[in-house]
Amino acid sequence: MKKFGLKKNYVTLLLLFIIVCTFCLFLRNGLIKLPYYVDANVVVVANLILFLLALVGTFQHAKALKNPNPNVFIRSIMLMTVLKFLILGIAAVAYVLIAKETRNVPAIIISLILYVIYSVFETRDAFIMNKNSNKNG
Repeated sequence: MKKFGLKKNYVTLLLLFIIVCTFCLFLRNGLIKLPYYVDANVVVVANLILFLLALVGTFQHAKALKNPNPNVFIRSIMLMTVLKFLILGIAAVAYVLIAKETRNVPAIIISLILYVIYSVFETRDAFIMNKNSNKNG
């Protein structure tokens, strides 16, 4: 799997995860002040869900690159993007139903922004893996 640069892709996702968790830690401890209240726990849980799904997606993309059919690679990217969106949507609806009046809309919006960021990084890394596999093989 080193042939596709899988380690570098995991490091990119890990750095993004650590940066967001650090931001949430600073937010929770009051070191970062925002003009509105953001529930850091909601953002951390969404970040963890997206990170785990991105890791699964990166592994899936590397596996799809081994298939001689190029459509498998494109389908794996589309599948993981939709799967992340559905899982994050279900988690957001579950959070709203459970939290009821105490729900935190800014945290949900930040979680959706994280979805976009993780999708961009995962797709970018997948196409870099594709480019590298075409050079090597």
